[in-house]
Amino acid sequence: MTRPTRGVRVIGGDLHTAVQTWTRADSHSIILIGLCHVGETDYYAAVEGILDTHLDAEVLCEGVIREQPPPALTVREQTRLAHLDGWGLRRLLEWAAAATGLQLQSRGLTRREYWRNADVTAVDLLRVSGHLRRIDLPDPDDMSWPDGLQARRAARMLRRLLIHSSRWSHLTASRSTRLGIVDLRNINAIVAALRIVHDSPVLLPWGAGHLSG
Repeated sequence: MTRPTRGVRVIGGDLHTAVQTWTRADSHSIILIGLCHVGETDYYAAVEGILDTHLDAEVLCEGVIREQPPPALTVREQTRLAHLDGWGLRRLLEWAAAATGLQLQSRGLTRREYWRNADVTAVDLLRVSGHLRRIDLPDPDDMSWPDGLQARRAARMLRRLLIHSSRWSHLTASRSTRLGIVDLRNINAIVAALRIVHDSPVLLPWGAGHLSG
């Protein structure tokens, strides 16, 4: 197998994520595409270009699964699970995208019907992660960014912060949170990919921030 390189890099002031291919003589390829939650429109167009050139591959995507009906839960688990559905971090990303002129992954990358979800269930993630970070932010209807010179300067500073902080975001989580958000989800995806690769090539568009390096 090829030696992996760093998954997230800043080159010329821009954030880049890696695309890596693993192959074995007795099976098909696994292509890992590092993704960011926010990015340029051209960035997501490039990712879709990779997907469109491997139409024979099985695509395994991420997206924490909500079981219906959910299993038996404690009152605390019910509360925390409800909070996950409206997690403040998601609102923060929406606000940052609006401020910097970037796009959210959910809007920039079209999820196709034939993709297979290789992620974990929300309940398993909650239980492995322990007390997930609670981020409470205002939830305004207007997600726009003010106009004017000062606002444009602030948007540029925010954009630079997003670029450079993306490489280290996984370090800000607690050990138990990393175990769920990073390790458990990665293992789940790898097991699914290794089962499929004997019959078909595999494309794995996966969060670059969830990958070591």
